[in-house]
Amino acid sequence: MSNFISRLFHPGSTEHPAGEIDRGYVSEYTHFIDQFLVDHPEALVDQHDGRLLYWDKKVDLADQQKAEQDSVEADGYGFYSSAWRATKH
Repeated sequence: MSNFISRLFHPGSTEHPAGEIDRGYVSEYTHFIDQFLVDHPEALVDQHDGRLLYWDKKVDLADQQKAEQDSVEADGYGFYSSAWRATKH
């Protein structure tokens, strides 16, 4: 274990020349995504458009407040009418 720790903290030491780390490593997944984006640049445009569609929205606070005032409190059994519940229970 001490050899591992020594190589970890002193990767360039002459005592452990094989302890150097390849900093140029690129995973297969990263290589695939990079190549996909080179071959399909429209994917970035689609990604940007999707973000605008779902996340980057301007909120009208007056409309939001009106919607909250107009809402009805859910009782958990909203698909049954109150008359049906009164006769069954």
